[in-house]
Amino acid sequence: MPDVVLPVLDEAAALRAALAGLPPGYRPIVVDNGSTDGSAEVARAHGAEVVTEPRRGFGAACFRGLLAATDDVVCFMDADGSLAGAD
Repeated sequence: MPDVVLPVLDEAAALRAALAGLPPGYRPIVVDNGSTDGSAEVARAHGAEVVTEPRRGFGAACFRGLLAATDDVVCFMDADGSLAGAD
């Protein structure tokens, strides 16, 4: 199943629903881009692999997630609640 990269910066509140909505078998990789709200802990508690990217920016976070991916298929998804995981 595909890896799903979710770049996050202080998205703990929306992250729960984003992760819970992913179809079974999809592997979430949360890239913490400097969160101070516990986003990384929320992600771990919901079974996501968490990697950090100290350089700020969406592109840097996406690239770090791509480096952590292991599947041939990689999806990218915002973790701000704008998308449902099932989509």
